Amino acid sequence: MRRTVILFLFPVLLVLSPVAAQESKGGFFTRIEGAGYAAWVWPHAPNMDHLNTGLFPIFHFSLSGTVNGTKPWHHAYNFPDMGITFMYADLGYPGVLGHAFGAFPHIVLPLLRKNKMSLNFRYGLGVAWLTNYYSEPGNEGNIAISNPLNILMNTSLEAGYAISEGFTLRAGLGMTHFSNGKTRTPNKGLNIPAFKLALMYNMKPGPVLPERDYSRQTQTHLSLRVFGAAGYTRLYPPGGPAFAEYTLSTTLGRPLSQKVKLGVGADVFWGLSDREVLRRLDQEPASPAGLLKPGLHVSYEHLFGKTSFIIQQGIYLYAANNEDGIGYNRAGLRHQYSEKWLISLTLKSHLFRADYLEWGFGYRIF
Repeated sequence: MRRTVILFLFPVLLVLSPVAAQESKGGFFTRIEGAGYAAWVWPHAPNMDHLNTGLFPIFHFSLSGTVNGTKPWHHAYNFPDMGITFMYADLGYPGVLGHAFGAFPHIVLPLLRKNKMSLNFRYGLGVAWLTNYYSEPGNEGNIAISNPLNILMNTSLEAGYAISEGFTLRAGLGMTHFSNGKTRTPNKGLNIPAFKLALMYNMKPGPVLPERDYSRQTQTHLSLRVFGAAGYTRLYPPGGPAFAEYTLSTTLGRPLSQKVKLGVGADVFWGLSDREVLRRLDQEPASPAGLLKPGLHVSYEHLFGKTSFIIQQGIYLYAANNEDGIGYNRAGLRHQYSEKWLISLTLKSHLFRADYLEWGFGYRIF
């Protein structure tokens, strides 16, 4: 359990580090926000219809502030807000899904600002504790969540209107996702769309912002990075053993701007879960090398200085176990902590089906 907690707190520490740095220079948090959601469970997989019982409430409380313009990416994103959010969700099915309590750092990216109006994209990634989860006997109906500690992802597109000097009203459409990354099964995950209404109050003036300076942006150049990662997964039925999984990956990328980097690359996967699946199908690989699953991917990175949010789409070139199809996905965070070395936490999946969490290190060749 301790290792899992550290693993899930990794994105929280990455995102909050710049906030802590600014806090030490005179205080960062200048705004508070309360929000209410009208939410429902989206049955995104077979046999999940019974989990949607209608609308239920979600509430959140946030502390936030505006970045001060000392980093090039502050200018590129037009001085976004960052902070921390505390969330409570009823989940609408007390006997099966229970309640959710979450905490996550968030960033609010301004897409448009004009007079008193604004349009923003909000993204948060953190941890949640769910009170009810799958168990035999007792709660076999909860095929979405199988342990209390989960990753929480929250996004929303919202419009804002400054109703006075101190108060801003925001409304929009959001999505919240809970998942344990298949560290236990069953793990269909919960996808929760919602309509959102929020009221924000300025406790004190924010930092005096400089004029946006695009000359602070770095020059674009090619980069080649190699990553090694490991994780584990579980197979159905629930209660089975964990199987080790390993990844070797390389990506050749080029930044298009201070915000975006595109790339292409290759992966090699090797996991003991494939051997177990083949055994159940009365098949055996000729050798351990027969479990290798090479693939090619295209990569999209959203850059925030030394930290990036990455999405990749790949196809397998060969797989002895082809039950997952030919396509795979990867999403997560990467952080460059020195000139050459990076740390990484990503989720490998097949569409809406989590495969395993990859956590490891990377090295930038050039």
